Amino acid sequence: MILIKIKFQNYSFKKLNRLRIDGKWEPIFIAFVLFNSFFFTSCNRNENSEIKDLGFYLELVDSVKIEIPYEFGLVFPKVIDGKLLAYSYLDQTFHVLDSKGRLQNSFNHQGEGPKDYTRNLSFVTINNGHLIFMDNKKLSYFSYQGEWVKSIPFNDPNKSLRGGMPSNELDFVGENKFIVPNIYLDGLSRRPDHRAVLDSVPIWLQYEYSQITNQFEITEFGHLDTMSVFFSDFKYNSYSPKTFVNGGNVNLFFNLTPIIYTYSIGESKYPIEKIKLDVPGFKEPIGLDYKSMTIDNYRHFNKASDINSHINDVISLDNERIFFVYNQGKNIRMNDSEADAIEAPDPLFYGYYYDFSSRNGSQVVLPEHNGHPSFWKKVSYLGNNKFLFVFENEIERDFYWGKIFELKSFNH
Repeated sequence: MILIKIKFQNYSFKKLNRLRIDGKWEPIFIAFVLFNSFFFTSCNRNENSEIKDLGFYLELVDSVKIEIPYEFGLVFPKVIDGKLLAYSYLDQTFHVLDSKGRLQNSFNHQGEGPKDYTRNLSFVTINNGHLIFMDNKKLSYFSYQGEWVKSIPFNDPNKSLRGGMPSNELDFVGENKFIVPNIYLDGLSRRPDHRAVLDSVPIWLQYEYSQITNQFEITEFGHLDTMSVFFSDFKYNSYSPKTFVNGGNVNLFFNLTPIIYTYSIGESKYPIEKIKLDVPGFKEPIGLDYKSMTIDNYRHFNKASDINSHINDVISLDNERIFFVYNQGKNIRMNDSEADAIEAPDPLFYGYYYDFSSRNGSQVVLPEHNGHPSFWKKVSYLGNNKFLFVFENEIERDFYWGKIFELKSFNH
């Protein structure tokens, strides 16, 4: 259930994990396995007891009434500057909440004017007291009250047509520099030359404001190496990356694999480390050997999406920790009929907590959401080990309940 850091002959599990992912097994490690297989067998009981001791659970500590009348998702996976941001799908309206989930104000500035953001909205975040919206042309700065402040264009030849609810994976590094995942990869499953694109298109981008061009220009970027699971002959149904910045590093996930790719900004355009998390029940991704998605085979891509496990939301916590929600996928086979796929039970959802410093992780049981623990875009981190989960109100449909849970260890 977790990664346990044990050292023998100066070899830690962290290094062994990297060797396994990179596909390189050093001779000393092979000898290590042969000479210590009996030891590991005899210590299995001790490891299991240690896993139990390091487990975590969520305890309800408070609740709040969220007065948003329409179905919505939380754009921010954690509080930024004491604020949360929600987005209601029906009227494309953004709602500013305080750190306890209480509604402050609402606004919608979608349009084509100089003080609007377009419908192709990719990212939104908070930096230096401003709400910042990134569409396919510019970054638009607004006050917390929804008043336009300024707009700054950015230069990127790969324009996105992504619409709907934006992502929060826009991380400012200082005042005039930010990092985002490359959303051009969203449509990669539809391209027959997907491997060539992975070789040439950056996975993440760093933009910096230029006083010469008066816009944000790309100054750094990162690529995948050819040892990635995505460099295969199979076509996956999603290549969309998720990123978070931790100090001078960019950490990157893909939603189909529990692997963290770590890049050092300014040092290397390829991962300096890959950590494969031992996430309980997470399946190896199933790909399709089609050249591209077509009208005839799109149902197979949809079925693969149902079958595969997915990482839904990654939250970067304080003190070098992360928390994410994931599902285990439906228990059906690719050659099952469409009816069997529809009738299969919904996938189970869990949380996963990971500490970078100790290299320990733990599955976390989520609170039930109307009988099913699914919280896609319905959870945010409030700080001090507390999380806000959004629940539908079955009696009155003009507001939602926010319940605050504290992450606790079974050790305490």
